[in-house]
Amino acid sequence: MTELILKCENLSKQYRIRPTKGMGWRRNQRVLVDDIAQFTNLFRGKKRNNHKVSFWALKDVSFEARRGDILGVIGSNGAGKSTLLKLLSRVTEPSHGRAIINGRVGSLLEVGTGFHSELTGRENIFISGAIIGMSRAEIKNKFDEIVAFSGVEKFLDTPVKRFSSGMEVRLAFSVAAHLHPELLLVDEVLSVGDAAFQQKSLAKIKEVSENGGVILFVSHNMTTIASLCTKAIVLDHGNVIYELGNVPGAIEYYLNFAKQAQLKHKAESKFTQKSTLVKINDFNLIDANGITLDTLTSGAPVDFMIDYSIDPAVNLEDIGFTILIKTLNGDVIANLSSFKEMRTFGISNPSGQACCAIEHLPLAPGTITMSLVVERKGEVLEMIEDVFVGEVDRGGHLREHILKERQGWVEIEHDWRMG
Repeated sequence: MTELILKCENLSKQYRIRPTKGMGWRRNQRVLVDDIAQFTNLFRGKKRNNHKVSFWALKDVSFEARRGDILGVIGSNGAGKSTLLKLLSRVTEPSHGRAIINGRVGSLLEVGTGFHSELTGRENIFISGAIIGMSRAEIKNKFDEIVAFSGVEKFLDTPVKRFSSGMEVRLAFSVAAHLHPELLLVDEVLSVGDAAFQQKSLAKIKEVSENGGVILFVSHNMTTIASLCTKAIVLDHGNVIYELGNVPGAIEYYLNFAKQAQLKHKAESKFTQKSTLVKINDFNLIDANGITLDTLTSGAPVDFMIDYSIDPAVNLEDIGFTILIKTLNGDVIANLSSFKEMRTFGISNPSGQACCAIEHLPLAPGTITMSLVVERKGEVLEMIEDVFVGEVDRGGHLREHILKERQGWVEIEHDWRMG
């Protein structure tokens, strides 16, 4: 049987919620008093009082990984993905449970993790190698390859604090991937790099796997997870909701879970809203044949339909809609605002449907969410998160080289009209 590299047994992390009110010494005073009280209780043999002052960022996570495995870690914000990687990289210690790792660990977590900002890129390469147990001779042997891959040759003797976030990520990934770790941990931070470097990095991850390394890869891009990973696990609020296994099954489970959460949100409140002046009754995606969609297709036409009701006392000409398209980690990649089209779009009835029509959707494959904003002359009356959660599938409408350019902010041609 293939050699076991990683074994997690009931790995858990509990954090205490500190007081947040007040500033300066008053807040620190409350923290100090709380710590003294907790210590006194423990000294007297009383149990620590964690009621309403703690939460489990990770709870009883167990799985194994063997040589050559590329494990995808899937979950929404707050699921515990980054906490898992921090525990495995020894950035923080578990509250209980353990992780048994046979070999070196390379990690790419938050920007700057593992680097000393005052030292140069050259010095940080040697420090990073020494931290994971490499000799100076081993690091020298890989040095030129690390630098060439990162593309920061001109800035190698510059303090890292003067690097851009992209430069820092490129160097950090290059160091982590070239020092032959048995376990490589890669968080979503890899997305800071440009598209060309991301593709080069994914190829390097596969190479590490082919050489017997294990990779834990956190990403919100389901297309990347599907193409890269050999197994996947799904987390939600610190708990495993899909045991490590089949990648297509994990992705399908996660997307269905996200969609069910979205539908539950809509069913319970018909969108939680604060404004009494405007109400959003429904939001749907419609294809060219009038069929409601739960998945988008790159390059295909789509209409975003908003069913609304507005207080008759409101001046309808002042009202506008904005649809924000985001990645699952919350980065806005497109802004579809009716205010840009006010000369051709105007609400004529206090209740009805507004339509944002797109002839060709120029989004690369991946998972997205949408938020809906209702404004009145720049004043936000309502902002409803997650009116849509789903996938953008690869279609035959856009050429591959165009899709590669659509990884960041996207200007989408759209037309607002009454439905």
